[in-house]
Amino acid sequence: MNITINYILIAIVSYVIGSIPFALICVRLLLGKDVRQFGSKNTGALNTLRVVSHEKGKKWGIPSFLLVFFLDASKAVLAVIIATYFIENQVIAMTLGTFFAILGHNYSIFLRFKGGRGAASLMGVLFYFDPVVFIGWVVLVACFMFLIEIFMGGIISKKFFKNAISEQIIGRLLGEIYALWWISIFAPPLFYPTLLGTILIIIAHKDRIEKQVEKIKAKKYFND
Repeated sequence: MNITINYILIAIVSYVIGSIPFALICVRLLLGKDVRQFGSKNTGALNTLRVVSHEKGKKWGIPSFLLVFFLDASKAVLAVIIATYFIENQVIAMTLGTFFAILGHNYSIFLRFKGGRGAASLMGVLFYFDPVVFIGWVVLVACFMFLIEIFMGGIISKKFFKNAISEQIIGRLLGEIYALWWISIFAPPLFYPTLLGTILIIIAHKDRIEKQVEKIKAKKYFND
C-alpha cells in the first residue's frame, strides 16, 4: 500500500477511535443525563467525577472517574498500537496515533467537534510505552502545579491542595511543557507524540487559562 495512503488511513482510524465519547456514554447510562450540560460541559473524566458525584455521591463518582479515565487513556493506546502495526517507522506511528486520537477526543466527530481536553489520552500513551518515564512526567507536572500555587500566594491548607490539583491550570500546563525536556532525554521516541499532544491540550484549555488569569487579576483566585 502507498505509504501516504497508509498514513492517511491511520490518521482517520486514530481520529475515529479518539472520538468515542466514553464520558457521555457513562453518564448517560448511570444518570440518563448529558454530561455536556453540567459542570465544565466537556466530555472528560474530571467532569464525569463532578457530575456523577453531585447526583450519586463520591462512592459512584470516583469509580466513574476511574473508568472514564481508563477508557480515554486506552483508546489512545489502541490507536497507537494499530499505527505501529501498519507503519514501520515507530516514531511516526506513535506520533500519528497519539495526535489524531487526542484530536478526536477533543473534537469528536460524534459530538459536532466538541469533546474533552486530552490529558487522559496522552497519559495513557506515556504509561503504556514507558511507565518509569510516565511517573517522572507526573512528578514534574505535580511539582509545577504546587510551586505555581505557592507563587500565586497560596497558603498550605486543605483548600490549597484542592486548588493546586483541580484549579491550577497554568501550573499544570507549564509543568507539561517543562516535562518535554524529561521526555526528550529519557524517552526520545515519545518526544514528538508528547509535544503535539501537549499543544492540543493547551489549546483545549484556552478558556480555563483565560478564566484563571482573570481571577488572578481580580484577586479572586483564593476567594472562590
